[in-house]
Amino acid sequence: MWSNLFSVFIPILLMFCGMGVTVAIAYIWKRKQDLKQRQSPLTQDLMRPPGYSLRLKVNEQSDEVTILFIFMLITPLLLYSLHLSQSYFGQIPESLPRTIIMLVIGLGTITLLGRRLSKVLNERKNNSLGFQGEMFTGEELNQLMLYGCRVFHDIQIDYGNIDHVVVSPSGVFSINTKMRSKAKEGKGKAEVIVDHQNNVLRFSDRSEKIDVDQLETEGRWLSKYLTSSVGMQIPVRPVLALPGWFVKQNNRRGSFSVINPKNSKWFFMNDQVELTSKEILQVAHQLGQLCRDVEPVFRDKK
Repeated sequence: MWSNLFSVFIPILLMFCGMGVTVAIAYIWKRKQDLKQRQSPLTQDLMRPPGYSLRLKVNEQSDEVTILFIFMLITPLLLYSLHLSQSYFGQIPESLPRTIIMLVIGLGTITLLGRRLSKVLNERKNNSLGFQGEMFTGEELNQLMLYGCRVFHDIQIDYGNIDHVVVSPSGVFSINTKMRSKAKEGKGKAEVIVDHQNNVLRFSDRSEKIDVDQLETEGRWLSKYLTSSVGMQIPVRPVLALPGWFVKQNNRRGSFSVINPKNSKWFFMNDQVELTSKEILQVAHQLGQLCRDVEPVFRDKK
């Protein structure tokens, strides 16, 4: 009995020993870094860059992909070593049923890991595409600061996050970026028609419902927060950004606007003046409090 248990636990013990050595090395390295009398020179948290939340998700998914790959590689080796260990230490004779059971367990485990890996890879691909879309939109919106606007990114709210916020003399805008892939070929492949009457985006090869509730919820939340913080009514206009698309409107605009963020100064800097320079600074200060929460690396937590 004990020999059978011993033969089962030897491969598992060896695997955990390897993992333990890795964890120990990481812990020792961390302790050495903590003991060094040096740290980051930055004394305050950083502002969130465009797509920061998505970048964190992509990093987490990349870590999971690595772990799944490792487990898919070691599963056959672990089962093979378990099989040999049972034969050598447990004196279990070789047999076809025993070999088949090991193969079934191995194939089943790898199949489950493979399905999970495929799902995570697809999610990472979509999040990477979305991250690049938010990066592009953020880079374009940042150009507005040359004209006196203030731009903020990845603001965390009760319902998720607002991708971008622009504060200009023409008002405050909450921007939600949607990165949508294009067909490689076909007429009008780079064009999207905005049907405000039905709240639908009509691409050349498909149609997609606009999540108006999300746009309006983000705008209402931000308006309520800024109004309470600044002490004056601050309306917020929801905007849907579609980077890389030629946007056409087929009828009157509704409660939100749809734009391509490239060269969008005309949209955010119109002749209508709603905020003075002082009010822009007040609003920007409150938004800065929301965005400045990225802790510097290699610095003791406060």
